[in-house]
Amino acid sequence: MAKSILEVFALAFLLGLSIVLMTVFNNAVIGGGQTVVDITAYGEMLPELLLLHLVVWPVITVGLYEWHRRG
Repeated sequence: MAKSILEVFALAFLLGLSIVLMTVFNNAVIGGGQTVVDITAYGEMLPELLLLHLVVWPVITVGLYEWHRRG
């Protein structure tokens, strides 16, 4: 079953957006916790970093694998 062009573009957009937001967050961590907003104001910087790297990215990876395997 072939993927529609809209489905492929939507997936590429979401993956690109997640990479951009992950890069911004990682730059905030490397830069001491400050970019546009101060993400260390309530002490959530490290838990969010662990959540992104250990939960969000594996879920995205498995989702992409299953999506590709179905097609």
